[in-house]
Amino acid sequence: MTATSGPSALPPGWAVWPRGLAGLAGLVALLNLSAGWGFGTDVFLRIRPGYPAMVPGTAACLLLAAGAVAAGVGAALRPLRIAFALAIPALVAASLTVPALDLEPDGMSVATEMICLFAALCLLLPRGRAGTDLARLAAETAGLGIVAIPLLGYLFNAEALFSNPVYTKMALHTAAGFGLLFLALLAEDARLGWMAVVTGPGPGSQMLRRLLPVLVLGPVALTGMALVASRRDALAPDLRAAMLTFAMIVLGKSAAIFFAHLANRSDLRAAHAEIMWRDSERARLAAELAMERGQRIEALGRLVGGVAHDFNNTLAVILGNLQLLQSDRDSSAHQIYVDEALRATDQATQLTRQLLAYGRKSYLDPAPVALDALVEDSLRMFRRLCPANVAVTARLAAPSAVVDIDAANFRQALLNVLINARDAQPGGGAITVSTRIDELGPEAVAGFGRDESLAPGWHATVLVSDDGPGMEPRLLARAAEPFFTTKPLGEGTGLGLSAASGFCRQSGGGLRLSCPPGEGLTVSMAFPLAGGASVPETPGAVPRPAAQSRRILLVDDDPNVAQVMARQLRMDGHSVDLCQDADAALSLLAAGPLPDLVISDVVMPGRMQGHALARTIGARHPGLPVLLMSGCSLPGPRDGTEDAAMPALQKPVAWSVLREAVAAVPLREAPRPARSGQRLDSA
Repeated sequence: MTATSGPSALPPGWAVWPRGLAGLAGLVALLNLSAGWGFGTDVFLRIRPGYPAMVPGTAACLLLAAGAVAAGVGAALRPLRIAFALAIPALVAASLTVPALDLEPDGMSVATEMICLFAALCLLLPRGRAGTDLARLAAETAGLGIVAIPLLGYLFNAEALFSNPVYTKMALHTAAGFGLLFLALLAEDARLGWMAVVTGPGPGSQMLRRLLPVLVLGPVALTGMALVASRRDALAPDLRAAMLTFAMIVLGKSAAIFFAHLANRSDLRAAHAEIMWRDSERARLAAELAMERGQRIEALGRLVGGVAHDFNNTLAVILGNLQLLQSDRDSSAHQIYVDEALRATDQATQLTRQLLAYGRKSYLDPAPVALDALVEDSLRMFRRLCPANVAVTARLAAPSAVVDIDAANFRQALLNVLINARDAQPGGGAITVSTRIDELGPEAVAGFGRDESLAPGWHATVLVSDDGPGMEPRLLARAAEPFFTTKPLGEGTGLGLSAASGFCRQSGGGLRLSCPPGEGLTVSMAFPLAGGASVPETPGAVPRPAAQSRRILLVDDDPNVAQVMARQLRMDGHSVDLCQDADAALSLLAAGPLPDLVISDVVMPGRMQGHALARTIGARHPGLPVLLMSGCSLPGPRDGTEDAAMPALQKPVAWSVLREAVAAVPLREAPRPARSGQRLDSA
């Protein structure tokens, strides 16, 4: 018997039981005092002539206890309950010490005095404490057990009951009245111990309540039949015992079978409900994914329109400068034309990679990047999606912050946050994007939520604030949950902030949402500063000579790209052979001698792509390094195998990046002289 911790649901209408049972107990006492002792109606004193009577002292104790229970358990009524409870032991003591109150041969029995004191104890013990709750439940259970014995004795007309010194003077009214009283007290404590099991909402409790009538009335009926048979000498004593035992076994077994049947039905219903829930959840997820794809396609279409405009402008700059370089005889201006064309090329490269990053799903490839520059790149893309009535302001105050993150996935995460800020202001407003460097201590780190994994230390933080209506605290607590959205049905998947939060956690940082009353939402994305990292050299830097010469096989189906890269490599001192597909490359390698490095495009015509070519080279010529490159988002091999460890370059490949990648490849043991012939390069 233990006290439970915390409330549990009770069956409907349970609140009326304590007062209803207490009212019946009080009615028994009132009828005894008024109709019995007041008007001499014998049936209200004793059920049958010769039975003990309920004396006024007992009736008064029962009436006080019933009144205390019927009044309720509120704090305002606590003094009344205490006063009634203290009056009960006083009446018991008076019946023992004042001869006029004993009313021999009736009076109070020992059992009556015990149940009166138990009732007073139950009313006096305070509520809400584990120790006193347990003691009160034990006293209520004991009191009910004491009165249950005379009730069954009267039912079976047990003559031995009236000769027992404990129960000799206990009237049937007394046993019935106090039985109702202790049931009322137990109903008050229905959330404690074994009563919590009886009244609980679970399937086991529901089945137990169905079985209680059988478990209680079954033994009573069987014992009564055995008693009748015994008094009439209908059967021999040993046969009566055998039949009673058999009947009890049948009753217990029937109850157990019925209980198991109900449990099986409950399990079947639960399994069916789980299947239905899984099917519903699967359908919901499929709909969510379809909606997400549709929204991404729509957003990508809007992006393409904006990017095409900028890309055409960039091509105009490149074309114009190249034409000037071709026509202008003033060589002093040539370097200006070249520099402007290189800058325009870099802008076009960034535009293309941003589009690839928006649509791709790939593993994180972190690298040291300057955070402010990355934020500026992301804002350039977002302004193409932002309506004119939403002003975007950048306050970048962390020019020296270098973080180790995947740049493409960061752009996507920041774009998700910015789109949410835009959608929060359909009538127009402002979005402020700022950066800063903070030293986050344990308290500040804890503010990023239980799902974030920040470590205390120096962090670079990106903050996105809007002028929208903000969020209520209960919505703010769920805003980063997957599929949670406050947008109307069909206008949001609820994956934007969830994906941004997941990216921040994967990058060793965290995402935090804050919304002061009366202000808009602020999203903070924190990333740890890269220790000792420096920003990689920008594309288009001045070429530097290669340290050592290498023999290189370049495989690319685009002859223009191959010619440019071959010229760059040869200017760095390398010898280069060219092939346009994988089959030609394998034939060249089989003819020998082997080069020091193979550089291959990923997507090529023919049956074999770049990843398959790399694996074939690894199998036929172990130790020969292969460097892949792609103008797409560097996808994995199409046959589903993993080549995550293989180095790869993103087209267009800057000369400086190409030089560093080639220099990182160690020389083979025996460099061979350049082979003549079979070159496609005409320059």
